[in-house]
Amino acid sequence: MKIDIVYTYVDGNDQNWLQKKSFAEDSTNIIEHNANDSARYMDNEELKYSLRSIEKYAPWINNIFILTDNQTPAWLNIGNTKIKVIDHKDIFYDKSSLPCFNAKAIETQIHHIENLSERFIYFNDDMFLGRLTCPEDFFDKDGKPNIFVSEFFPFPSKKAFDFDKRVDSRKNDYQESVIRSRILYKNKFNKSIYYNIRHGVKPLLKSVLFKLEKALADDVKRTSSSKFRSGNDIMMFHLCQFYCLHKKLGNPIYLKSVVNTMAIKNIIASVSKNNFAFINLENNALDSFLRKLQLVKPFIYCLNQTPATPDSNLILMKNFLELYFPHKSKFEK
Repeated sequence: MKIDIVYTYVDGNDQNWLQKKSFAEDSTNIIEHNANDSARYMDNEELKYSLRSIEKYAPWINNIFILTDNQTPAWLNIGNTKIKVIDHKDIFYDKSSLPCFNAKAIETQIHHIENLSERFIYFNDDMFLGRLTCPEDFFDKDGKPNIFVSEFFPFPSKKAFDFDKRVDSRKNDYQESVIRSRILYKNKFNKSIYYNIRHGVKPLLKSVLFKLEKALADDVKRTSSSKFRSGNDIMMFHLCQFYCLHKKLGNPIYLKSVVNTMAIKNIIASVSKNNFAFINLENNALDSFLRKLQLVKPFIYCLNQTPATPDSNLILMKNFLELYFPHKSKFEK
């Protein structure tokens, strides 16, 4: 069973890219608050360490596609036969949508990567593997993707379909897009999905993405042409995983959260095969959380930079990643 990985990558310090973004900003009528913050585009070399995690913990991976806007990290070994650098123009059907600075728009087009395998895993560059894995951690023996969710059983909840019922701290364009995607899925397929998808790596089926692109053509086109992220966007990969859950094409797998939970829950979760950590880098106790992460070594973890992340915490993150993955991979020059 061939399984590829797809990353999205951006270097927000690249002057040519910044010039394109500046022009797009001037020609865009409305850009939502925080949708264009520089933290969303900052390159702290997370991709280097994420690739080290792949080499160390998932050596069975087939190809690794790195999707960019005419950028290649200076340290990347493009001579490695597993590495394929793909430009946005190679996957966007409508070239007038480019340049694009919206991850949700880019995600609507990723299944158009040439020679992408039917089964692939989507990574943001701030996501990492924390322990040795095998293909069955992501796809079962029949090739069905594991859908990583945040509850054993999804209890029906009105807030799953009503953004206004969310607490203020959870009101952002990401959550609004998730809710919009739930509503869209219910209206199109007459099925309410209450599972919450973990903000981590996502095993996906290319054929389902093509099917959804056809079934939801207007919504996909609207999001793909949105140059900057918005709450009006849909979440293509959430929709794919909703479909797999609905049609029994995927397996809901509960990932137990570690590090941010109470000590007793951490102990229980740390001995589980399916555990997960999501850490906001703005956290005042980041050093403590990173030490716990090193101790627990979860299956998957995400180190999420926010607009409020101080520079000192970025240094802590870089030091932690160098400690966790100290050895240069074959994906580096």
